[in-house]
Amino acid sequence: MFILIIVLVGIQFIPTNHNPNIPAGPDDFLILNNTPVQIGKMLKTSCYNCHSEQINYPWYSNFQPAGWLLDKHIREGMAELNFSEFGNLSGRMKKMKLESMIKQIEQEKMPIPSYTLIHRDAILSDSERKELTTYLKTLN
Repeated sequence: MFILIIVLVGIQFIPTNHNPNIPAGPDDFLILNNTPVQIGKMLKTSCYNCHSEQINYPWYSNFQPAGWLLDKHIREGMAELNFSEFGNLSGRMKKMKLESMIKQIEQEKMPIPSYTLIHRDAILSDSERKELTTYLKTLN
């Protein structure tokens, strides 16, 4: 037990690699598509923390191993889709990403359960899911 406590305290001194919170630029999905406010709110609440450079790190991200796991989720999320860089994608890639977003939202695969477990406000209701996918289909 004593060794476990020493390890837990010791790992707090190993820093995390938090991404900087970068303001939205012209290639950001919301700006690029002149997204309606309500849709933008849903995307920011349910998607942007893991899929953009506009990350609001929660308090627990400063404690290990939670911070490491969070950083891993964010890196993986941004590698799959980065809303901040959406404008840099080719037309074909944008279409593929939109189709994937629609499918994952309709199938309730996004946002992921491990995120919504703590971020209850990120859970999309059936009507929000429908509104969001209807909007994304207009872009496709």
